[in-house]
Parts: sequence; structure tokens; C-alpha cells
Amino acid sequence: MNFQPARGFVLAASPYAEADKIVQLYTLQWGRVRALVKGARKPKSRLSPALDLFNESGFSLHKGRSGDLYVLSQAKVLDTHPELKKDLPAITALQVLADILIQAIHDAEPHPDIYGLVRRTLAALEAKAGDPELILAAFTVKFLDLSGYPLELDACAECGTSLEKKKIHLIPHRGGALCGDCCASGPERLKVSPAGLEVLKKMRTLPMEKIHILKLKPPFLREIFLTMLEYLERTIEKRLKTVEYYLRISSKF
Repeated sequence: MNFQPARGFVLAASPYAEADKIVQLYTLQWGRVRALVKGARKPKSRLSPALDLFNESGFSLHKGRSGDLYVLSQAKVLDTHPELKKDLPAITALQVLADILIQAIHDAEPHPDIYGLVRRTLAALEAKAGDPELILAAFTVKFLDLSGYPLELDACAECGTSLEKKKIHLIPHRGGALCGDCCASGPERLKVSPAGLEVLKKMRTLPMEKIHILKLKPPFLREIFLTMLEYLERTIEKRLKTVEYYLRISSKF
């Protein structure tokens, strides 16, 4: 049997058959993969501790009978990120991050730069280096760049004029920011203020460990956060399933 070692994060786990689980992993070597974990639901399963959300582990995988499904036979936990799992708001923020990776990353396409970005994002969340919405918004900006959908933020993606101190509209599939003259009316437009444009530029250039230096008022931060998630949804043409739940949970705290 050809075993393949992989280092990765657990993004989701769901019951399968009587005692098994199917997990979604984001791995350094193989990208996003699905794996069957036999016996994972049994009380004494030796693999169960490795299957919590965003636990980072070294996995031993081999191809199952189904072409797109691996079998996970061994796991060595490397980091459980315990500080991220102490309260419901933090856990819900992790669920949003996992949802982005599940919806936006194609199966079996490794991307070391994105993997590194995920690690730095988890470190920033764990260190409480800024509001979770600030960190997730910055992650989304950087993730789009690394995924081949970079946002044009300095000049209009249509006519090339400077966008400095202008209200802009972000339009997926047209390169990012457009000036008012080039932006046709329509529901696909996402309006961004001049201040919001400057924040997005800073999110792109600041390393994750320094994102916390951006001090934004909560309503403005929420606007930036939701704008970036909606832009991502329209870019990948998939809905993020966790956003509504996140907003409902966060409103209680």
C-alpha cells in the first residue's frame, strides 16, 4: 500500500457509516483533500484527537477505492491551537476561515504560500493580534492575491486613472476596483469609501502579525469584513455557508 505523508489542517469532519468519519484536510503537499478515517467515532479511537477543527498534524494517507477519497491511517498532532477554542466567537471565526478554504480551493492543488498564510493567520488569531474580523478581512485580501485574483487598488482596472481619495466600486471578474466613470450600475457593485480603499491597501502590504496596528471602529470594520467576504463569494461563484451564523453569534457578545 502506497502511503503518502502530509502535513495539514483539519477543516471539517462529518460522520460516515456506523463508526467512521470523512474529514476535509488542507495539506501542504496535496492541497485540499477528503479522507476516510475508519473507527474515528469509537470512544477509544487513537485518531480522534487529531480531527478537531484546525488541528495541525502530520498525516499518513493512501488512496482509497474512490478516486478522490484518501484513507487516513495515522496522525501525529503538531499543534492544537488551544487558545482559539476557548470561546464560541473564536471557534466561529475559525469556521469562517475553514469555509473560505473549502469553498475557494480546488481539490488536490498544493499551494505552499497559501498554507503559510493560513499558519500566520492562525498565529495572529491565537495571539489576539487584532479583532478576528480584521484578521479575516486581511486574510481574504491576501488569499485573493495568492489565488490568482489580485485586487487592483491603485488605479482603475478599466481606464487606469488613479483611485486616490476616490469612492470606488469593487467588481469581481473586472479586476477589482473601478472608478465611478467606468462602473456601470448593477447589483454586482460593492461600494468602498476612500478610507476603505486605504485600509485594503494596508491589509495587502502589512504582514499578518502587524495587522493589529490598523485601528478601525467596529461599524467600519464590519463593513470592510463583509465587503471582502462578498467579493470573494462573487469571485469564486460560491456562497460561504458560515457567514450568517457568524453574524448571529457575534451579535450576542
